[in-house]
This record gives sequence, structure tokens and C-alpha cells, in this order.
Amino acid sequence: MTDEITTPSLASFLDRVGLPASDRDRVIAIDRELARELESDHSDTNGCASLVLEAADLIANAGPLGFDWSACGDDD
Repeated sequence: MTDEITTPSLASFLDRVGLPASDRDRVIAIDRELARELESDHSDTNGCASLVLEAADLIANAGPLGFDWSACGDDD
């Protein structure tokens, strides 16, 4: 097993699915913004929804993603 699998992170996952660096960095920034917003006592739900949709759009429009399944074990 690689370190990426034993210590998963959002960046590692986005790299593995083949997201371009600029999109990956934006998705990570969105994740951080969402975390701060959700910790707030007065979360902006519309703003959070917009961020989620932006991240989903970045991933969906990345073209054919090349997720490397070879490192994933079949634990069944």
C-alpha cells in the first residue's frame, strides 16, 4: 500500500482521479471554505450550496477522469 492510501487526503484523491492542478486547488479551497462556513453559528446555506455546485461542476467538466483503480484492493 502507498502512503496516499493509508493517509488519504482530498488532494491525493483529486490527483488520483486526474483533476488538473488548477481545478484541484480550487476544489481544495472550496473544501476549506465549506469547513469554515459549517463551523459558523450562522452558516450561509445558499453560499454553501453554491460552493458545492461549483466543486461538482469543476470535477464534472474535467473531461474523462482517469481514476487509477489498480491501487484499490477488493476487500470483499
